[in-house]
Amino acid sequence: GQLQSLKVLDLNRNQLTELPTALCSLAALEKLYVGNNEVTCLPAALGQLQSLKVLDLNRNQLTELPTALCSLAALEKLYVGNNEVTCLPAALGQLQSLK
Repeated sequence: GQLQSLKVLDLNRNQLTELPTALCSLAALEKLYVGNNEVTCLPAALGQLQSLKVLDLNRNQLTELPTALCSLAALEKLYVGNNEVTCLPAALGQLQSLK
C-alpha cells in the first residue's frame, strides 16, 4: 500500500457512515480521528492497528464497540462521547496503556 508510513489520519466531519476495512492495514497509524461523522459500526479489523495510540470516535452513531478494540495494546486515549454506546467491552479495562 501507498500509505504504510502514515501516522495520523484525520477523517473528522466527513459524513462517513462506516470506516473502510482497508484503513485497518495502516500498520504505522498512531492517531485516528473519526469524530463528527455518522459511523454506526466499526470494522473488527480495527484491532490490527497495533501502533494506534489515539482513537477519537466522538459524535457518531455508534451503539457498541467491537471487542477487537481490546487488542489495541498501544492505545492511550479512546474518545467515544456523544454516541449511543450503552456498555463497553469488559476486556477494555485490561489495556495497560489506556489513560
